[in-house]
Amino acid sequence: MPGAIVLSSSMPPEQSTGPKLKPTLLFVDDEERILRTLRLMFTSRYAVRTTTSGHEALDILRRERVHALVSDQRMPIMPGVELLRQAREVSPNTMRLLLTGYSDLQAVAGSINEGEIFRYISKPWNSEEIRVTIGSAVDIALSLDNPPPDEIHPEPLDERILVIDDDPDTARQITALLDQRMPGRHRVVCAADVESLLQVLQQDDFALVISEVRLAGENITDIIKALKRHQPHVVTLALTSYQDSATLVGLINQAQIHRFLLKPMRGALVWRGIESGLQRHRAMRASPRLADRHQVDSPERQAHPAARRILSFFQGLGKKPN
Repeated sequence: MPGAIVLSSSMPPEQSTGPKLKPTLLFVDDEERILRTLRLMFTSRYAVRTTTSGHEALDILRRERVHALVSDQRMPIMPGVELLRQAREVSPNTMRLLLTGYSDLQAVAGSINEGEIFRYISKPWNSEEIRVTIGSAVDIALSLDNPPPDEIHPEPLDERILVIDDDPDTARQITALLDQRMPGRHRVVCAADVESLLQVLQQDDFALVISEVRLAGENITDIIKALKRHQPHVVTLALTSYQDSATLVGLINQAQIHRFLLKPMRGALVWRGIESGLQRHRAMRASPRLADRHQVDSPERQAHPAARRILSFFQGLGKKPN
């Protein structure tokens, strides 16, 4: 593409054969300085591709196996979120990461809903953290290339959905939506406070969690993170009126939420999130290795007492974190 700058620190594919092949990283950023820095950081362990063009990045994804794609958000012509969305279609087994210093709520939410990213990396980055994060992404991508035999599970007849919200209208609207679209297929359980949440977790396993990020005005993202860490096959949708970029980044990296949806509810969008979330849950049940793709970072601390109680609860059941 005219104007695009494509750099590569690795030999052409035909000159590398057999076990010497390195996993491939693709970095996309409109600043050549950033690309040079990343290339120097990772070239010893990986085959590194770099480009300033989202269109060129998609061409690379079509031509060769890329294990991890790391894109800046603020790109001319094609922003990072749009690139990651198209990359998901072109190369679904490529792990996708968004790299940006631009704290824009719409971009962060879009990276969840459209690109289904693995991690959000902030600029300026910590060198050790970015190495560990990209290394984890590559390890997961390699496991997708060489999957072990998986046990096939039948499709469940009763997929339970947990709604965490102190607004009773939320559960009523979601129940009505499911009754309209898929009558009799799902059971909705509502937890309106922390105590009821802890009780239902002891009684049921859930396919999908639809959660507000605040209960009684209190931030419960620690609880959402704890649930995902200890039940990696559960898929979570955040449905909230609370808008904060830092909170969203934490929910990506430490809870791997599947969708971020704003209140008031829009039925069609919520239904698409529910339908996509249930499909993701079924895929992970049928092929448990896919849960690795949604592994989460350990939070620096679990400040909410209920999050610590959830930890104790799962430890008591002998369930270990992902």
